[in-house]
Amino acid sequence: MLSLFAASLLVACLMTGCANMPSQSQTQIQAQEQAEQQALGAMVQVLQQAIASPSPQHLEVIARYGTDSRYYVMVRGWLVQELSGIESQLAAHGDTMRAKAEHLRAAIRRIDLE
Repeated sequence: MLSLFAASLLVACLMTGCANMPSQSQTQIQAQEQAEQQALGAMVQVLQQAIASPSPQHLEVIARYGTDSRYYVMVRGWLVQELSGIESQLAAHGDTMRAKAEHLRAAIRRIDLE
């Protein structure tokens, strides 16, 4: 009798779609993934600002993220791409671009050495 009740409950649940509802653990996993995505987005915004304006403080920010093995490839690749763009514009814009190119070279050296 109990197994018949359990079977009918399962059929009713499947028909009403309750099997598709996320469990509490799935909800927690989704919330954790969303928090990680937001943290990564915040890191990218901080790096974008640090790359855009040369300063010793920004070099430290780049070094902090660039020496983290989880982000090294992303940060270094970003720096190399920015530097190649700056170097291609260097002849036309002179000293302002030269300072940014030096900043990016210093950042790449810093994360490669640590």
